[in-house]
Amino acid sequence: MAFKTLEMAKLGSEHLRALEIGVTSRCNFRCDYCGAYDLTERRVLDVDQVARVIDNLPDLGRVKLSGGEVLLEFEICEGIVRYCTSKGIETQINSNGTVLNEEKFRRLEDAGLGVLHFSLNHTDAQSHSNFYRVTEKMFPKIEAAIRRSVASESIDTVVETILFNETHQRMAEIHRFAAELGVRKHEIQMEIPSIHQGYENTLTDDTLMDAIAGLCEARDPRTTLYFSCLSAYFKPKSDAWNRLQPLLRDPGVIYASCIEGKAQLHLHSNGDVMICELGNPDVIGNVFETDILTMYEESPQLKAFVEKKHEEEAFSCFRHFDKPGQKVENPGGLRLAVPVAISTRPAD
Repeated sequence: MAFKTLEMAKLGSEHLRALEIGVTSRCNFRCDYCGAYDLTERRVLDVDQVARVIDNLPDLGRVKLSGGEVLLEFEICEGIVRYCTSKGIETQINSNGTVLNEEKFRRLEDAGLGVLHFSLNHTDAQSHSNFYRVTEKMFPKIEAAIRRSVASESIDTVVETILFNETHQRMAEIHRFAAELGVRKHEIQMEIPSIHQGYENTLTDDTLMDAIAGLCEARDPRTTLYFSCLSAYFKPKSDAWNRLQPLLRDPGVIYASCIEGKAQLHLHSNGDVMICELGNPDVIGNVFETDILTMYEESPQLKAFVEKKHEEEAFSCFRHFDKPGQKVENPGGLRLAVPVAISTRPAD
């Protein structure tokens, strides 16, 4: 299964084909825009717990591992990847790349990892350090990890850049930097309001479209662009959506449709299951109380989400929570609500 195969297929809600697992919320970065479900949670899902969930999903074809910085729990990630490989399930790890080394790369390759997905929003150590409030030594580690991943014969390397106020004027620069590192798949994630850190959308539709258009014009012909969450920002048949369509005629520019709630759910390290960790973090159950397939088939919240056809009609999971082009001093009801966690947990 190639990167974004499910999203490009525009799947319906007949089968649960993908699962994103937040193995841990721990992280060595502190991003203002972090969308991790619960940064205070210190429970970690182990391999056996994940295996039991996977074994109950007959149509599962892809598992993503995320966090936090998920590779802080390297042995667990390796074990989950190896188990998925044994079941014929494709795997992806989302990482900032700073904790990888040659031994870990070899172990992930041996376990059968399919995709290694790196965050990249800067092109130099100083700006990276200033934004993330980490030492400048981190950035060379990210560069080295991306180069090593690109050199792998078995791992598919993807770099993700968030299109937000920090990057919108530098998208072409970041893209060229990634392409020169050897990256041939560059995902663009639209800006996301944070339920934890207070980050709010600040860009207007015109600013976003100008950034997208400039990036597509500057696209390295060797590297494909994949855009995620476009439907949360540009309503079909709007001026911005119409301006976007000619850009999508380029075979190197891919619009990845949303499969959240329809073919994919999110499992957090405390067992909570969400429709979408970023745009619709409603908890529909907990795997330590109810099996995930039952949630998928019977949850009233999930059925309501799918039936409203958010891409075609409501168009926005979260865009309506902000005031485009403005900082919201007192967001009140404009902020995404912190998801309500299920109270029952397995004993420590």
